Order: sequence, then C-alpha cells, then structure tokens
Amino acid sequence: MKIQLTILILTLTTLATVGQDRTLTADSDTVFWSKYYEALRSKIGLEPTDQIQTDFYFRFWDGRKIIELRRVDNKLVGTTTFLLQQYKKNKEGRLYFKKSLLTDKTTQLISGLVAKYKIIDLPTDKQIKGWDSGFDGITYIIEHADHDSYSFKNYWTPTHYQDKLMEAKQLVDFVDNLNNIDELKTLGDKFMARQPFSSWHGSIGGGTIVSKIY
Repeated sequence: MKIQLTILILTLTTLATVGQDRTLTADSDTVFWSKYYEALRSKIGLEPTDQIQTDFYFRFWDGRKIIELRRVDNKLVGTTTFLLQQYKKNKEGRLYFKKSLLTDKTTQLISGLVAKYKIIDLPTDKQIKGWDSGFDGITYIIEHADHDSYSFKNYWTPTHYQDKLMEAKQLVDFVDNLNNIDELKTLGDKFMARQPFSSWHGSIGGGTIVSKIY
C-alpha cells in the first residue's frame, strides 16, 4: 500500500511540474501580440502555453480558427476552435466560438503538415530578414511548448513575401494545405451557418466588416 501511495505521489508531482519553469525561446516575440491574444485566450478558456500540462503542445491562430495539438497519454489529440466577433459601432461586440475534437485522421494530417513545413522551427517574423510588419493584413500566431521551453511567434501577411522569402512560402503552403482538410472545411461551414450575428469582423484582429444579406 505504501509503495502504491508513493508511486501515486511521484506521478502527481511529475504532472504538476510539467509546464513549470519553461523558458521562452529566443526566436519568439511577445512585444505586442501576446498581450492582445492573452485577453482573447482568456475569453475562450484556453490555457497559457507555458502552463499546459503536457510535454508537447502546438497552437495555431489564423483569425478565424485555432488549431491545437497536444500529447495525452502518448496519444496525439487535436481540437479546433472556430471564433467570430460581432461588429458593433463604437463598442466591442460579442464573441461567438465553438470548440470541436478532431478525428485521429485529421489530427495526424495536421501533425504531418507541421512536420513537413517545419512550422515549429520558424522564427518569429521580426527575426526573418526582409519580413516587415504592416497595418492591414492577416496575422498568424504559432505557439509551441515542450517539456523545457515554450514559444510565441507571429507572422504578418506571409503572402506578401512568399515569392522572395523561403520562410513565408513555408507558412503559406502550410496554411493552404491546412485549409483544404475536409473536416476543417465542414466544421467551418457548420459554424458559420449557426453564427448569430448580422454583422461581424472578417477575422479576429482584422478590419474587414462582413454583413448578412437578407
């Protein structure tokens, strides 16, 4: 009985320490976007990357959806959260979101794309020579955590640079292939069919306003 209790205590202690004392990678950038997404992440109920209790975690934001991969009991688990913000003149609109568990097939497809395009290895855009930031476009966010470290990286409108920067083409090809996955397209269509707003932002953090036509 004492041996079993000792094993249980050691197991719980190990789990509790995963995610603590992680260090931010040198190729990250938290100057602006991490604070902006911290508030959004809190509304959706997502954990801070450096505190997630697993030895592998990956999160991708594109302004319309969030893709998450995490290893649970030696199995890779994938989820997606589609989100939309209501457009309200002169005030912040409501946030509508829906989280769904992905099939093993889709999870493995996404994991394969992350590996194929070496997405985790990309430095944040400010550390890529020739990649500038602008005021109007799509910003992608990529977060990752392992046992020892975590990262937060942002990329402003990589389509502007794909013809001259290898890293931008990697990200564009990753996004294009990701958006062609059947399950993600189906979940996205269902989400938009049920969204309750008459006018909304085209993407979180974007300036485009979209309205229903009746």
